[in-house]
Formats: sequence, structure tokens, C-alpha cells
Amino acid sequence: LIVIFVHSINDTNAQIVTEQSGGYARLQSMGANPYIIDPFNMTSNPAWGAYYDNFLMGDLGSTQTAFGNDGAGQFIAANFRLSPSLTVGALLAKNDFGGLLTIGQLDPGSLVNQINNAVGAGITNLDNNMEIMASYKSGSHKFGFALAYASSSRESNPAGGNSTEASASQFGLNFGYIGNMGSKFLLDASISLVLPGASYNPATGAETSFGQTNIGLNARGFYTLSPKFKIVPAFTFQSFTGSADVATGDGTTNTDLPSTSVIVLGAGIMYQSGDFLFAGGPSLVSVGITQPAVENFSPELTTSTTLFPAWNLGAEWGMLDWLYARFGYISLTGSVT
Repeated sequence: LIVIFVHSINDTNAQIVTEQSGGYARLQSMGANPYIIDPFNMTSNPAWGAYYDNFLMGDLGSTQTAFGNDGAGQFIAANFRLSPSLTVGALLAKNDFGGLLTIGQLDPGSLVNQINNAVGAGITNLDNNMEIMASYKSGSHKFGFALAYASSSRESNPAGGNSTEASASQFGLNFGYIGNMGSKFLLDASISLVLPGASYNPATGAETSFGQTNIGLNARGFYTLSPKFKIVPAFTFQSFTGSADVATGDGTTNTDLPSTSVIVLGAGIMYQSGDFLFAGGPSLVSVGITQPAVENFSPELTTSTTLFPAWNLGAEWGMLDWLYARFGYISLTGSVT
């Protein structure tokens, strides 16, 4: 993965340093690390835009083959300062965007595939998600807001028959906050709401529509024990729920869609000395997926996955002004019921 980056800034009040280099590639190469501060954090908490003004970043994408057809996870983002307190920016991402638990990710619950499989709607998958974001600084407090929207549509008008319409859309909201809770503790918290939906109007019969409500919460704390050493507790929650109105011979039938809940509790450290950084720690991950009951066919089915410990460790060394060496380690131990 290749990352474009410019600009860096220090926040002495919060006793943190935002690095000049960074992005999705940095986080992945350091063990998918949730315990470090990086420009990519703007995609989950837009309040970080207050630290990265006049900033450009993006990915050319990654591939697992020697000559991949295209890079997965391509995106481009920019953030500009309009005043000492206000920044505005934008992000354009494809449907394979690597930012998990963000409004930049399109159709995370595969809603379009679900409705296509149910009624053969042939809806075009969502692509090219456009997100706008802004941050506002008031003293040691930073507030962020982001809005994203994507849509697709397909209409068929045969010469000798009735028309059909198929469409999908996604609306996303993201609110974030970064602030000092005392002289040694920095809070980083955000909440997101994503509302994907899809509908199909056949040539004859009733409309079929699917909808989801996806809620996400991310929170981290940076407690300074010394200028070089910080403790980083982290918490993540995400919930996918939805319902479907499916056309039948005598109208429509309302059913629940599969639901998912994710909880992650982590406790990490961040040690930085000069050009060397080490960050990481263990976490507890709980994932529950529920398939609703289908009358006269199957009962409700639940799959529960528990991972503990889940280790994410990473190190970084600035060898030269333009060259960084990075190391990452991931280990998962768990059970599935």
C-alpha cells in the first residue's frame, strides 16, 4: 500500500505528537494497531482533522497477486484549514475501502446482495462513496462532524412491457470528540450511524425493500505516565440490525434480517523515544451473528465468537527523514459456538 502525506503538528496541551507519515498502510504494517495516533484516524473520528490541516492522503491500493487487476482499498482524502478554529475536508472511497467501522465503508452488511439473492432484483452494488467532514477547535476541545452518501439505480423500460426499477442508497453520519480530561488524560471518542437501503419495483406486483441500521461507537484514552510512556484503553461497539418487506402473492411480508453485534475491549501501551515507537496490547473480542427464524423451515440460529487474547503489536523506527522501518504482529486465540 502507498500513502501520500504532508504536514505534521504537535499538541503540547494534550502531550501527544501527530506523525508526519501514516495512513492505512502504517496501521496495517504495525499489526492492525488500534493504539497509535495516525492521520487515518480521521476516517473514524473527524475531530482529528483539527490536527491534520492542509493535509492530503490516499492509497493506491493493495493486492495479493504479483500482477493484480486493480488495487483494493483505493481512496483519496484532503483536509484544509479555513480559520484558526475550523477545518473542512472530503474523502472519496471505493466499495472496498479498508476503513472498518467508519461511514466511508459501503454496505458493510451486504444489504444489496441480500435483496438480490431474495428476489433477483439485479441491483447495482454501491460504489464511489463521497464523504465531507469538518472539525472545530475550542481551546483544548476538538469536535468533528462527517456526512457521507452513495447511491445506485437501474431502470428497465422494454418496448413491449412494463418497466422495472431497482435502487440502493446509503446515508452516513459521524460525530467525534477529542479533549483533555485533566492534565494527563486525552479522550478520543466518536459515534457513527449508517443507514443503507435498497428497493425493487418489478413489472407487476408489490415493491420489495430492505433496510438496515448500523450503529458504531469507538473510544480510546491516552493516559500519560511519562513523556515517553502512555497507557491506552480502547473500546469498540458496533451493531447491525435490519428488516425486509418482501413482495408475496397477496402483498408484502415483513421479516427481520440477520443481525450482528461486535464488542472489543482492549488495553494497550504506547512507548515513544526519539524516532522509535512501540505500541500494542491484548484485547477481548466478542462477535454475535443471529439468523432469524424462518417459519416452518428453521429456528433462530446464533453464532458467537470470542477471541481472547487478541494481540496487536507494532513497532516503528524512523531510519532516515524519508525512510521508516515497521514491524507488526497479530495473534488470535478464541472459540466459536
